[in-house]
Amino acid sequence: MADDDKRRDDRLPVLWHGTLTTEDDQEFPCEVRDVSHAGTLITCDADVAMGQHLLLSIDNLGDFASVVKWQGSRGLGLMILAGPDLALKKFAEGAGQDLSESPKDPGEDPLAG
Repeated sequence: MADDDKRRDDRLPVLWHGTLTTEDDQEFPCEVRDVSHAGTLITCDADVAMGQHLLLSIDNLGDFASVVKWQGSRGLGLMILAGPDLALKKFAEGAGQDLSESPKDPGEDPLAG
């Protein structure tokens, strides 16, 4: 399997709503579009730079310290640094093949195998 295919397989599509807060306390509504063990892809109208530290607040889930690792016309790639659970992907897996429209508590330790 090619690296691109493997990476795509490791991501789960979601449509979660949240807020992105910049270092100077500007807030922007955003949509979380996919999650993986390492981070997330969001869409947002914020003008942020590569490497900038942000706070991602996801409705019904909590606040996540993050850093911008990727920028493109379709969104921002954030690496999650800290939050209530570093494995956001576990909160999306309950939806199975369906698009997760809100985080679901996995009901167990999300970091357990």
